[in-house]
Amino acid sequence: MMPLADTHVHLLAGLDDGPPTPDTALAMCRMLVSEGARHATALAHQNADYPENTADRLRASAAALAAVLAEKKIPLAVHATGEVMLSPDTLSDWRAGKLLSIGDHRRWLLVEMPHDAFVDVLPLAEALRPEGVRLVVAHAERYDPLLDDLALAQKWIEAGCLLQVTARAIAEPWEPGFERALKKWAQGGFIHLLGSDGHGIDRRRPALAAGFNRLAKWVGKRHAARIAGEWGRAVLEGEPLTVPPPRPEGRSWFSRLFGD
Repeated sequence: MMPLADTHVHLLAGLDDGPPTPDTALAMCRMLVSEGARHATALAHQNADYPENTADRLRASAAALAAVLAEKKIPLAVHATGEVMLSPDTLSDWRAGKLLSIGDHRRWLLVEMPHDAFVDVLPLAEALRPEGVRLVVAHAERYDPLLDDLALAQKWIEAGCLLQVTARAIAEPWEPGFERALKKWAQGGFIHLLGSDGHGIDRRRPALAAGFNRLAKWVGKRHAARIAGEWGRAVLEGEPLTVPPPRPEGRSWFSRLFGD
C-alpha cells in the first residue's frame, strides 16, 4: 500500500481543541505511522476563537514537533498548516500574511465553513486563483448543501477547489442516505483528499486505514491510493496538482480509464 497522507489532523499541542500536551501530539504521530501515514498536517484552527494562532506561531510549533519526530526517529513528515474558518476578512487576512497555507507553500489554503453557516467559496476561489492559490475544503462531507448538490460541487472543483473528506465518515457512515451520497461522490470523482480530522488519542483519534480500505472497495485500490496517498502528499509538499474532472452521471472516469 502506498504511504498515506493525512491532510487534516490537529497536531500542534495546546494551540486549539487538539492535543493538549506535546506527549499527546507525539502519541498521535505514532498512531498515524501505525495507520500507514508518512505525511500529515501539523495544523491548528485559525479563527476568531483562537486569535493568538498567528501564522508565525503555527510555523514555530510545527517546527518544534518536526524536530522531536526526527530526534525520536518517528517516520512522519509534518507540514505546518492553518485550518481557516471562512469570514468576510479571509481574503484580506490572506493578503496581509495572517493565514498559513497548507505546508506554508502558498499554493493551497485549507478552509472550513463558519459555525452554523454555509458559504459559497466561489468568490474567494476566483479571487485567489490569479495569485496561484487554490482552496481545499476541509471535511467537505459535513456540508449538506454541497454533498447533496453535485452541480454545485462540480462548480467548486472547476474553480480549482479540492474536496477533502474525513476517513471516519467513509469507514463508519452514520446513516444509509449519507453513505449513498458519499459513495456517489467517490465514484463520480468528487473526493480528492483524505483526512482523519484527528484531535487526540481518546477522542477523535487520527484514524485513516479503515477509511482508505472502504474507499478502495468503492473506487478500487489504485484510485484510493491516489486520493489517500499521492494527491495528499503533493498538496502537503506544495506541488502542482491537476485532478480529473468529476463525472456526476454514468460510469465514472476511473472505471473507464483503469477498469477498477
